[in-house]
Amino acid sequence: MDAGVGASYVGGVSELGDVRRFFRYLACLRILTLRALKVRYRRSVLGFLWSLLYPLSAMVVLTVVFSHVFTDIPHYPLYVVVGFMAWGFFSLSCLQAMDGLYSAAPIMRKVYVPGALFPVSIVGANLANLVLSLLVLPLIIGAVGASPGFNPALLLFALVSVAAFTTGVSLMLAAANLFFNDVRYFFESILLVWFYATPIVYPQEAVPERAALIMNLNPFVWFLDVFRAALYSGQTPAVSTLIVVCAVAVSTLVVGWKTFVALERRFYLYL
Repeated sequence: MDAGVGASYVGGVSELGDVRRFFRYLACLRILTLRALKVRYRRSVLGFLWSLLYPLSAMVVLTVVFSHVFTDIPHYPLYVVVGFMAWGFFSLSCLQAMDGLYSAAPIMRKVYVPGALFPVSIVGANLANLVLSLLVLPLIIGAVGASPGFNPALLLFALVSVAAFTTGVSLMLAAANLFFNDVRYFFESILLVWFYATPIVYPQEAVPERAALIMNLNPFVWFLDVFRAALYSGQTPAVSTLIVVCAVAVSTLVVGWKTFVALERRFYLYL
């Protein structure tokens, strides 16, 4: 990239600090989100059904392996699949967001658009997949003979909060990975540990008391509680839980945004 293009790019990025400017590109964000959905299933025979295979196959495998261990969890397949849907959205969004800026390089070299549009559009596409995946839950509920509670308002809160949290993490990772490619490999290792540190396949009550105190520092535990409350148990979480979830989601989004904006001024050197 020549100096003139680089200078104009930096000048454009400086305007990204104003959040209102980002919202001027909402039409572009919508186009990028739809494009991400179309590209994912292009030339695919099963199309959207592929997004259901991951949580369903994981549910089957884990049910076979662990259902005899955690016999105190009613309707274990439903318990697992709800956890996997939430976790799959988060982990897949973060991993794909780290590649989003590289894929967007040809566009960003030619014209100024807020770089945050690209990781945010990936999160939006995965959120759409998550919402559509929820349509399979009635089939699982019928298959296991469960009668879970369903709280639409709580589900909406869960979706918005986990999307905000995921967006914040994705923005930080996408920006950092542009400068250091090792970030992706490091985060993949972290995800494996993070998965087992989150009560997705086991109940939180099975964790020893000392470890449970540490587990509460895991932000995804709180999001998972709200998801399962909305789709599995039907019990409204404590107000303190909702406050923690909201605080973690908003703070992560703000930190992610500020980190991305601060680093974006040097993106043109690496694209």
